[in-house]
Amino acid sequence: MANHHRRRRLKPRIRRRAAPGTRPGTLNVAPDAPQTTIGVFAYDRQKVFEKQTVRPDELPPLLAQWPVVWVNVVGLGSAETLRQLAAIFRIHPLAMEDIVNVHQRAKADQFEHNVYFVVRMPERTSDELTVQLSLVLGKNYVVTFQERPSDPFEPVRTRLRHELGDAQADVQADFLAYRLIDAVVDAYFPIMENVGDQLDALDDRASAATSRATFVELHGVRRELLMLRRAIWPLRDAIRELQVEPTPFITNQTRLFLRDCQDHAIQLLDLLEAYRDICGDIRDFHMSAISNRMNEVMKTLTVIATIFMPLTFIVGLYGMNFNTEISPWNMPELNWRYGYPIVLAAMAALATGMFYYFKRWGWLERDPSLEERPVEKNDRQRK
Repeated sequence: MANHHRRRRLKPRIRRRAAPGTRPGTLNVAPDAPQTTIGVFAYDRQKVFEKQTVRPDELPPLLAQWPVVWVNVVGLGSAETLRQLAAIFRIHPLAMEDIVNVHQRAKADQFEHNVYFVVRMPERTSDELTVQLSLVLGKNYVVTFQERPSDPFEPVRTRLRHELGDAQADVQADFLAYRLIDAVVDAYFPIMENVGDQLDALDDRASAATSRATFVELHGVRRELLMLRRAIWPLRDAIRELQVEPTPFITNQTRLFLRDCQDHAIQLLDLLEAYRDICGDIRDFHMSAISNRMNEVMKTLTVIATIFMPLTFIVGLYGMNFNTEISPWNMPELNWRYGYPIVLAAMAALATGMFYYFKRWGWLERDPSLEERPVEKNDRQRK
């Protein structure tokens, strides 16, 4: 895994640009937001109309001509352009306020003329893992608002081009909205697979070594999972609201597909909870390995100290330097010719006997689970 976990702290971004007490629905554009560009993708069963850049005044004729019009708005830095779009598509001021304030959680709001749906789309930035995607569904149009220039929906356009002339193709705005939402949900699965591979590698590294870098990297994965959970958990509820709440803008056929989309969101949540548990298990195992290594070190030091304790006593006993000529307690071994080598031999025999005793009872054996071993490349790519 990359080393960005060691340097970058991922955190939720909440930047409310409206001052307290501001009138609800006020459009406050961020000064650093990219300039707004508008692209159009309109289609029926026979042909497709695409234009990368259009003006707001070109949209009403397209709405009158095509059964499905997809307007993709990239960048939220032009307040006047956003106001014109709100007037053309009759977007409620509260929805426009949520579109500009890009810290919203996934939700679905129904209004008189359209349905507003917001979702967190996976895209790594400097301080986040997701960006906001706002979607406005009307009678024959879908308007998407993206924070910054990107094109995550090209596979949807490609599929629509290939369906030209297909009598079974569903040419409805609500089905297009489902496809866009489904593309966002499916975009989370590669991220979850990558997290699973990272956890496999961390599991191997945690069992092979107890370096601080592994623990820091594991903490980074936990933070990513937390941010993903904040994005996916409300997404499940928002999709369910689209599925069950009565609205004239979503047909019963599309509701069946939204149910499948909700199932995918539930699968993502199950993976998230499983990976969070795995992170906790790896962290506990890492801490247990550190504790076991410390116990092994303390056991070794204790054995060494225990062996030298009687030797230290003997050395201290014969190092008192009492004068045997005037002392009532005579130490005859001090005057022996071979007293010094005898004491050394006794000390060596005592140390050897204690070492053999500790070895026999297994106190000197090292835990094989704590042995250092290299992490093979194939181990990190386990499925």
